[in-house]
Amino acid sequence: MMALTYDEVTKASGAVAHGVDLTKTMTDLTVDSRNVKPGALFVALPGAHTDGHKFVPDVWAKGGVAMVEASFQPLQGPALVVPSPLDAMGTMTRQTVDAKGTVVVAVTGSVGKTSVKELTAAALGAKFATGKSHGNYNTAIGLPMSYFRSDPDITHFVAEMGMRALGEIAALTQIMPPQVAIITNIGPNHMETLGSMDNIQRAKGEILLGLRPGGIAVLNYDDDRFRALASTIPNNQILWYGRQGGDCVVKEAVLTPHGTLITLEFRRNRLSLTIPYLGAHHGHNVAAAFLAAIAVGLTPEEAVRGLESVPPTSGRLQTVPLGTLTVLADYYNASPLSMTMALDVLAHQPATGRKIAVLGDMLELGVLEEQGHEQVGQEAARRADIVLAVGPRSQKIAQGAQALGSQAVWVPDLDHAYDWLIQHLQAGDVMLLKASHGMMFETLHQRLEQWGGPH
Repeated sequence: MMALTYDEVTKASGAVAHGVDLTKTMTDLTVDSRNVKPGALFVALPGAHTDGHKFVPDVWAKGGVAMVEASFQPLQGPALVVPSPLDAMGTMTRQTVDAKGTVVVAVTGSVGKTSVKELTAAALGAKFATGKSHGNYNTAIGLPMSYFRSDPDITHFVAEMGMRALGEIAALTQIMPPQVAIITNIGPNHMETLGSMDNIQRAKGEILLGLRPGGIAVLNYDDDRFRALASTIPNNQILWYGRQGGDCVVKEAVLTPHGTLITLEFRRNRLSLTIPYLGAHHGHNVAAAFLAAIAVGLTPEEAVRGLESVPPTSGRLQTVPLGTLTVLADYYNASPLSMTMALDVLAHQPATGRKIAVLGDMLELGVLEEQGHEQVGQEAARRADIVLAVGPRSQKIAQGAQALGSQAVWVPDLDHAYDWLIQHLQAGDVMLLKASHGMMFETLHQRLEQWGGPH
């Protein structure tokens, strides 16, 4: 946790302090009153279902300080009063980033941004004390909490930036302006809220407009949409990565028993490394993280050493044994592109039994919903022996697979999926579990683990 006194917090946020011991140190920053400990700053935010101001008395009882709106009364405990707690949290983050001179590397994209965030943080960690956004804390609430919960000695911070609408990434770059910005790709995620691929491109491109003067963009050479984005970054340097060309070229990405072996070409030199992530698509992710590390001053050798130290990530295309079966667990999120990537990994897995793709609904595809699900069904038919489609939208997955002659079954929900699986799974099968996070496939995995596999 960063060691800021409440005097520093008050000045950075522009708050008016009431009953706060300004010499004391802020011990945590949270928006959840259940997590408050003595000295913590609780930011009272209005929500869809409740208002954080309701819990301020609980915060005071636990020895915390509350950041509240000016209209909140009565002030019966230590409080920082501001016009908007959310805006103040962003302001204090920006002021602290600037005061400490923290170098920010920002990552966004339709697919792969969390993997690239983890890889970039690992790479930078080979030379610098580096913080990163925790889990999927990629919003105007999550980024400040992640930043202030970082070690006090960090000099660099890797910020994952998510969005559901135009303007959201622009707002995040005001909170944490990046010296380096990575966009992994532009896909149909959030089509439901943004309406078109052009709008998705604009929304992702906001990260480039938020670069600090002289900042560096790291872009995917293989994606034509980035050509248009590149023209929006005057006076900023661009580093390109991809299979087809660029400053860092992915020459090879091969699955191994321990992860993925990746070979890069950078300035006519070849560099090979193995990471504990499954999938040839991680070649692009590694190349992006590598260039970000180069951009902030690492040598190629330092960047490779850092990349190889990245830890495996739970719930993201992770191989998990289940009795005599193998499960590929990847239920954090899903889009047509990430589904196809996961199916590629399934196709290359060694198996003594069958390869079974258990695929659930992809959310937020908007006008591409039916087409996207049907396309995934066709990709699954080419890579799996059996396709089990789960959820109302996934009827189109089953239909797409059946159109290519695949053995495909549709079930309406997780209960029916569980019943089907325990009746049909056999020793030696390899099973992919993949769906949008809202489908809660982790609960299906937990039930299957309790079952233990075929006997």
